Amino acid sequence: MEKKRFLAGSMSIALAVTMFSTTAFAASVKFTDVPDSHWASSSITEMADKGIMSGIGNNLFAPSNTLTGAEFVTMIVRHFYEDKLGTEGEKWYSEFMDAAKSANILTGTNVTAEGTINRYDMAQLMYNVLKAEGINTTPLSDTSKVADWASVPSTYQDAVSVCYNMGMLSGVDNKGTFNGTGNMDRAQAAVVMNRLLEVCSGGTTSTPTVPEKPAGSLTLTKDNVLYIKGDGSKYENGVFHLYNSGFEGTGGYIQWVNNGYSTLTFTVTVFEEDHYVAVSDYGNVEVDIRLGEVLEAGTSKTYSVDITGLKNMGIGVYDGYSCNAEISNIYLS
Repeated sequence: MEKKRFLAGSMSIALAVTMFSTTAFAASVKFTDVPDSHWASSSITEMADKGIMSGIGNNLFAPSNTLTGAEFVTMIVRHFYEDKLGTEGEKWYSEFMDAAKSANILTGTNVTAEGTINRYDMAQLMYNVLKAEGINTTPLSDTSKVADWASVPSTYQDAVSVCYNMGMLSGVDNKGTFNGTGNMDRAQAAVVMNRLLEVCSGGTTSTPTVPEKPAGSLTLTKDNVLYIKGDGSKYENGVFHLYNSGFEGTGGYIQWVNNGYSTLTFTVTVFEEDHYVAVSDYGNVEVDIRLGEVLEAGTSKTYSVDITGLKNMGIGVYDGYSCNAEISNIYLS
């Protein structure tokens, strides 16, 4: 196993959606304000390559600019309803808004072309597309997973339930708050659109199946860990909720003593922003890293890691100095 010095690098997370033209892009579009290290780089590049999104000029993408209703509608129409585009109107977005009305995907929304679009209306738009495309929709079986479900208007509940459960829009914090009146920036919209396309193509971004507990394994709980780090971190109902506002150290992590186990299995869920997930030995000056990868915002993943020979070890989840994630189903075998 190669020894590496652990550097807890920070990941700044801001997503970008584009100003829209009707010109498709060539493959592998690169923007000077979206380096390869940007957490949404792959989604932004894919959206640009497919002609769904474009830059704002001067080879810029403006990932942190707030998204408007016309911009998100344009993204959807470009992929799903180009056949409904007519003649150009007075505004750049006129034909796209008209196409959306023709496709009946604005039903139940309060979308305006030049106003910002909130998460409720994004959910409703995507829900309408799923229904129009004949995609099987699966709502939440337990709406208590959405911390602010009681405040979700009844007119949006079907859309929020489906989009949340199918992984297109996740909670904005470790409590599962949907925050339907909140807005998104252009980068976040690129990621959300990418998830919609994945679901429509038969994929899924929903929470993976809970891993089966290996025979003879030890379940890691608050009773057998040494530390739970993060100024808002806690253990509750079998789940480590890791939260760090950035004021206490770096990210969030749990640490324990490994007494001869060779395999670590666990599930990580991250909220809103991409996080770096690491498994390593904290007992040496040169840290032995057994896992180090970026997990995309709003997704979950189950890992199985070889921890043979590790003693003082832990799982770290980082969004720069901050963290907003959950770790569950932690088994040592």
